[in-house]
Formats: sequence, structure tokens, C-alpha cells
Amino acid sequence: MDLVGAWRLVEWRIAHAGGRISHPFGRDAVGLLCYTSDGYMSATVARAGRPPLRGTGSRQACPQEQAEAFASFFCCSGRYEARDGQVAHDVEMALDPAVTGTIQIHELNFDGDRLILAAVEDGGWHTLIWRRG
Repeated sequence: MDLVGAWRLVEWRIAHAGGRISHPFGRDAVGLLCYTSDGYMSATVARAGRPPLRGTGSRQACPQEQAEAFASFFCCSGRYEARDGQVAHDVEMALDPAVTGTIQIHELNFDGDRLILAAVEDGGWHTLIWRRG
């Protein structure tokens, strides 16, 4: 199956040592992952039902609202390369500055119309399941 195109998040789960499963943005998280034919990618994931910020936008929000908005959202973009059952995301920019400039490597599998990306991070096995958009 071709990786190029738009994918909608079905589930992001983390399997922790001892068998505990968690969902970093909740079981009903929403997301969009796009791969272009010229080698670019963009990923956005958010907690469903995020409340709007008070005021006219993020710069006018109080620090607590800004922190919650940051904690309930993830995005990154850059170049990608897929080969040998893996996809490498060369992150050029991200909401989290610690992710910018990193190369994120994921196992890559297809199951029907689903794309499954998996990787170990912070001691947990992250599995992201996407459905073609």
C-alpha cells in the first residue's frame, strides 16, 4: 500500500511495562497525518473536545490555559523516508521544541486501509493506528 496521502487517527495507545495501557490524548483523540509524494510529512494530534481559549487567542490566554492547550496537542512536520518496514521522520519543526531537529523512527505496517506506526519512547511501546482519510 502507498504511504502518500492523508490518514486520520484511529487510536494512539502506549503499552507500559507490566501490561498497563494508556492513551496520551484520550481514547477519542483526533489526528491527521499527511505524507506527500515529494517527501514531506505533517502530523497533528489533539485531545477531542478541547475548550476554546478565553479572549482573542493564545497570546491573551492565561498561563494555565496556555499550558493546557500545549499539553492537549501535538504536531510536527518535516521530511520523511520510508524503507525496509520503517519510516523515519526528520522533524524540522514541532510544537514541542525538544522534538525539533530529531529523527523519529517508527515501524511501518499496513493492515487493509490502516497504517500502523510503532516505536519505543520513554519506556513505553507507542502504537498509532491511522485510517486512510
